[in-house]
Amino acid sequence: MFGFVRPLRGELKVREWERFQSVYCGLCHTIRQRYGILQTTLLSYDCTYLALVLDALEDNGGTVCRKRCIMHPLRRKSCACESPGLVRAAAVSVILQWHKLGDTIADERGFKRAAARLLRLFLSRGYERAARELPDFDRRTGQLLQELNELERQKTPSLDRPADAFANILRAAVADFGRDSRILEEMFYHTGRWIYLVDACDDIQEDFASGSYNPVILRWQLRQPVLLPTVKDAMNHTLLQSLAASYHAYILLQPYRDAGIIENILCQGLPEVTRQVLEGTFSNDGGKNRHGSL
Repeated sequence: MFGFVRPLRGELKVREWERFQSVYCGLCHTIRQRYGILQTTLLSYDCTYLALVLDALEDNGGTVCRKRCIMHPLRRKSCACESPGLVRAAAVSVILQWHKLGDTIADERGFKRAAARLLRLFLSRGYERAARELPDFDRRTGQLLQELNELERQKTPSLDRPADAFANILRAAVADFGRDSRILEEMFYHTGRWIYLVDACDDIQEDFASGSYNPVILRWQLRQPVLLPTVKDAMNHTLLQSLAASYHAYILLQPYRDAGIIENILCQGLPEVTRQVLEGTFSNDGGKNRHGSL
């Protein structure tokens, strides 16, 4: 995924930040144990958020252990213990990254395409296991990405149609996960819509230079790679609407723990990322397509 979903660290309590770190590390260990160490190099904060929310809905979740890893070989770090929520998030992460590499192979040329082919080859065994565990999600992801690719080939100027296709991938990621799955689907649908559109805003300069598809450029027929004030206002409105819809779904849940962290992400972290992206000050270090060491 993209690495935009993160908390506003300065507003978290120390124990909340440590808990977020432990879920990140626990998800990394879960991926490593189930699918292989190479899969962990593609871990992002987005799936950490997914793991955090799903684990918060389990009455017997939230347990912590201490483990070493390659990034921290000399001292043990607190890690969330494996749980159904972490297992689901781990499989989703592996499947999403596999399909994303497929898109890179289709869209890129030269070194990037060759590197994606090689990496996909090494990741194939872990992906096959994850796909067996979540076959419906794997199939649905492939279908929705084909739909999204077709919209991109048509250079659809709509914001809603490609954003809807991507958002439905995250909806599928939480389908049939416990008694709250319908609420989760609504919550993650709107989070997915926000991710797609904020990524489009963040990629304007790069896509303008390369001629790649970008719905924001096409929607407002931008003649230069900058967000005009009227476009900023319109995108800020639609992005914050998606966050509000995601939060309204969230408040219907009854999490057993980590409500402060989840609310920080939804109400502070993601609005702050929105502001930074629209102002052109967002930095992707620490989450976007990067393992990251917390």
